[in-house]
Amino acid sequence: MPVPGDGTALLLCLPYSGVGATSYRRWPKTVGGMTVCALQPPGRENRLREPRPATHREFAASLADFVRELGDRPYAFFGHCGAVPYALETTRYLAEHGDPLPLWILASSWGAPDNGLYGRLNFVDLDGHDFVAEIVSMAGQMGSTLLPEMASLGAEILRHDQVVQRPYRYPPGHLIEVPVTVIGWTHDEVVPPGEVFPGWERVAGRLERHTLPGSHFEFLRCPEELQELIAGMPVSTARPGRSAV
Repeated sequence: MPVPGDGTALLLCLPYSGVGATSYRRWPKTVGGMTVCALQPPGRENRLREPRPATHREFAASLADFVRELGDRPYAFFGHCGAVPYALETTRYLAEHGDPLPLWILASSWGAPDNGLYGRLNFVDLDGHDFVAEIVSMAGQMGSTLLPEMASLGAEILRHDQVVQRPYRYPPGHLIEVPVTVIGWTHDEVVPPGEVFPGWERVAGRLERHTLPGSHFEFLRCPEELQELIAGMPVSTARPGRSAV
């Protein structure tokens, strides 16, 4: 999504596993004074011909280049489920290189990152699982119908995301450099609230927890409760702080 040049703070939204920036098409253009900017990673949608990042670290290095181009502009990260580790790893990468950090991270439907993986797909047999059926079902829950060729492509991307996700673990004992707000959804059948909240205090020194009404894909329409939560998050007009490391 193009970044408007009006200087407003940006809410950088990372896409869910298997999909791209258009998954945020139902979100408003602005939430709580922040401009919503749906990120498009390489290898998806209009960047399909570009190589997909093979690791979270490679993704972080690529996104860090984009963040540096923002200069003094404040920004924050929103990630849902499998997108959360990418937001965390990018923040860690930025801190290590002394780059401007996000104001905060909004982590939806993902448990303590040093504790492993979450959600059924992260434990299926990668070679035997029907990812085409999985992406068709996912699209249906998102309110879309896929043509067969698009379903095959989406399945390939979804499988790639699972391959990349499997070996990743957030470093135990490493405190996240910015405030984190964790969201659980009351009827989330993929990562229930009981799996979302425990343990985050080990890695997040500045932590809030919120439970919002809805199922796993409720975030796609950015419901009023989520908008109100975002609107209550601090938005600075000053340059984001640089890490001291």
